[in-house]
Amino acid sequence: MSGSASTHDLDQIMDAILGCSDVEKLISLKTYPVDDAFVVAAKIALPAEKTVRDVADCINDIDERIRATVPAARAVYVQPDIYRPSLDPEPSTDVFVLKSED
Repeated sequence: MSGSASTHDLDQIMDAILGCSDVEKLISLKTYPVDDAFVVAAKIALPAEKTVRDVADCINDIDERIRATVPAARAVYVQPDIYRPSLDPEPSTDVFVLKSED
């Protein structure tokens, strides 16, 4: 196996990340090949009111889920953040408002 993450691996990783109920949005996900495995780097949005303990629990849960379902993930790095829709270069379509000519 090469060090690249397959589409199946990426789907499993996304499921593991979004499986944490506190995750509001997966902001970015990258994998980097290392020998015959890869490193996972993710940035996730969490609610601003979460405590450090809540954030750590969520990140630990994500790490465990990824390692359990994707053995080729040699290391997992998860960076918490607060989602700021105004800075999103690709906002979801529910952000747009279309005015009618009533």
